[in-house]
Parts: sequence; structure tokens; C-alpha cells
Amino acid sequence: MKGKFNFKMGALCAILGVLLLVPALAQAKGEMEGQLKEMKGQILKQMKLAPDKEKAFMAVDDKYAAERQQIIAGLKQSQKDLQGAVAAAKPDKGKVNDLVGVLTAGQDKLFASFKNQRDEELALLSPVDQGKYLLALSQWRHEMMQKCMQEESGKKMKEQSGEKK
Repeated sequence: MKGKFNFKMGALCAILGVLLLVPALAQAKGEMEGQLKEMKGQILKQMKLAPDKEKAFMAVDDKYAAERQQIIAGLKQSQKDLQGAVAAAKPDKGKVNDLVGVLTAGQDKLFASFKNQRDEELALLSPVDQGKYLLALSQWRHEMMQKCMQEESGKKMKEQSGEKK
């Protein structure tokens, strides 16, 4: 009995933690998406693609960005629904199970959207350009991760120095 309670409390804490982070993540995600789109434009210019290919490439980006906005809106609603179901005095296991399925299906759609976009983008490029593009994106992601980690460690240091005062 105690194990079930601990599991439910852990799940509730995890869900609430994610929900509290969603606004901050959405803002950071919006900034990163803008930077990514700008970076893709720079990469394509460096690769000297034909204007029609560059235009098609950016159209693929716009198509999947719009699709992901809808998926993310659905995920946010699923998270709210799941939070409400788990927070009930006596959570309905069947309802929670259904909502977990809806949430994971939404996550799968989101991941598939990124994969499909990558596949469509790569189909527009020659094998050498595919390699250059993937390496440039990988480098950009690595730089963004380092930047995020530095910002996070800076916040923690500020919080710790504020606690010591």
C-alpha cells in the first residue's frame, strides 16, 4: 500500500514539475526555434543551394513548425487532463491509464514530426550536402546545449549565493 502511495506521489510531483516548467520551456523553445531557423538559413546559404531548393527547404521547415504547434497544444491539454485525474482524491485508474496513453501518443507524434522533417529536408540535398547539413546542425545543437547548461549553472550559483546571505 505504501509503495502505491509513493508511486502516485512521485508521479504527481513529476507531472507538476513538468507543468511548472512548460511556460519557461515554451519561451526558450520559441527563442531556440527562431535561432535554429536563422541557422538553417545560414547553412543553406553557405552550401550555395539553388534558390528553388532553398525555398523548398524552408517550406518544409514551416510545414512542420505549424504541425508541431498543434501537437504541442494537444500535449498541454493532455497534461492538464492527466494532472486533474491524478490529483483527484481517488484517481480513476482507467481514466489515468487512458490519459497516459493519449499523452504518450502525442509525444510519439511530436518525435515523428521531427524525424519526418529531417527526412524531407535530407531528400532535398545531395549526399555530401546532407553530411554538411547534419554536421552543422549537430554543432549548433552542441553549442545551444552548452549555452543552456551555462545559464542553468549560473542560475544555481545565484540561488545558492542568495541563500547564504
